[in-house]
Amino acid sequence: MKKLNLKRNILLVAKKSAKSKRKIDYYLRMPNGTEEYAFTRNYSFKCYETCKAGYPVNKVLYAKKADTAFMGLVKYLNYIMPYFVEYYGLPVC
Repeated sequence: MKKLNLKRNILLVAKKSAKSKRKIDYYLRMPNGTEEYAFTRNYSFKCYETCKAGYPVNKVLYAKKADTAFMGLVKYLNYIMPYFVEYYGLPVC
């Protein structure tokens, strides 16, 4: 599968789920300030701390850390990114 590189500065934002204490909801913050729901994953402190203020999607896609949960997030985001590009019409380099 080909890795994608987005043209604009789109951020991945993590918020604690209102439905469950053990989940994190991830949103894509677009350049115009709107937030689109992306997916929900199990809670991980390091993933939450990294993405709670917003972390560029391009940096997440190519990140390498010694944290299993964060690398699982990277792997899942690489897998689901083609769907986001098609569904939300995100510009790709």
